[in-house]
Amino acid sequence: MLTQLLLLILGLTGLWFGSERVVSGGKAIAKRLGVSQLLIGLTIVSIGTSLPEIMVTSYSGIRGTADIAIGAMVGSCLTQITLILGIAGIIHNIKVRKKALAVDGRMLIASISLFSFFLWTGMRLTPFEGLILIAVYGAYIWYTFSHDELKAEAKDKGKHKRKGHSLWLRIGEILVGVAVLIFSGELVLDSAIFIAKANGLSEAFIGVVLVGAATGLPELSTAVMGAIKKAPGISIGTLIGSNITDPLLSLGIGSLFGGFATNPELLYFDIPFWFIASIIALMLLHSDRLTLNKYDGVALVLVYGIFLMTKISFL
Repeated sequence: MLTQLLLLILGLTGLWFGSERVVSGGKAIAKRLGVSQLLIGLTIVSIGTSLPEIMVTSYSGIRGTADIAIGAMVGSCLTQITLILGIAGIIHNIKVRKKALAVDGRMLIASISLFSFFLWTGMRLTPFEGLILIAVYGAYIWYTFSHDELKAEAKDKGKHKRKGHSLWLRIGEILVGVAVLIFSGELVLDSAIFIAKANGLSEAFIGVVLVGAATGLPELSTAVMGAIKKAPGISIGTLIGSNITDPLLSLGIGSLFGGFATNPELLYFDIPFWFIASIIALMLLHSDRLTLNKYDGVALVLVYGIFLMTKISFL
């Protein structure tokens, strides 16, 4: 048990280091190319930090462990949009652009709705439906890149920045950070599962709470580091982007290996709670001049606490 605890601490340290590299590289690329921090967070960083979820769902699809795949994804997204976003808001006020929040916020709700609709029809996610989810994600990425306002403004004014380290060095920095995140995320995941089983916790609890929280650790580290470095666009972009990436791309890829049957508990409690929590988070972001302050952050942390206590006590 002591060895697993040490490995868990090592993994958490790696997540912190990896996220620092991703945020640093993302900010530099955004400034150099005139691309908004929000766009970097929604795409490059959110995909990179979602790789643990993609790996978990892919392995689950191959091994036929649907509850762990869907439960981990829902648990991870719920953790991100409540606990992690709340912690980031407590550390530093998070401001967002109204237009960007409208588009990406609606896409977040649409992603959950489409994913849930597929699960309700036949109580499973088929490989064909997985392809549709992947295609929708691809269309969203294309739209996001082609409508980034700061990038368009930079092109019009010819103000691309060329100072600082080379672009390829910054890309390499992000890749190194993502690699460390993947390795550390797996280390934390394996250690957490071992500790949970050693203490007699159920597989459902492991899937939704422990695996979900563990695979959300890269987003936690990246969002918190973004808040500390006063790059709120990275923080909010990463969290909203991951909540779009995970149900569309992560589960879409995982379902290609034979599809996922669903657990009624996920349909009747976890997914609806995730949906409602996402609406609450978006409403808080829309309020107070499009700023998530520390009081809003505390409210989101409390929402996660309600979910966790209900899950442990009644489910």
